[in-house]
Amino acid sequence: MISFLFLTVGVFNVWVNSERIQAGYALSGLKNKFAEIEGTNRRLKLEIAFLKSPEYLEGEALLELGLRQPLPNQVVFLP
Repeated sequence: MISFLFLTVGVFNVWVNSERIQAGYALSGLKNKFAEIEGTNRRLKLEIAFLKSPEYLEGEALLELGLRQPLPNQVVFLP
C-alpha cells in the first residue's frame, strides 16, 4: 500500500513538472509574439507620422494630383 502511495505521488510530481515546463514554453512563445507585435506597432506609427508630414503631402499633391500653390490673383480674402 505504501509503495502504491509513493508511486502515485511520484507520478503526480512528474505530471506537475511537465505541466510547468509546457506553461513556460507557452509563456515564452507569447512573449516573443508580443515583442513582434510591438515592433510592428512602432513601425506603423512611424509610417503614419511620415504619411502625415507636410513634405510628403506636398510632394504627393504635386506629383499625383497635379496641384500647385495658388497664384496671388487666385486668392480671395473674405471680410
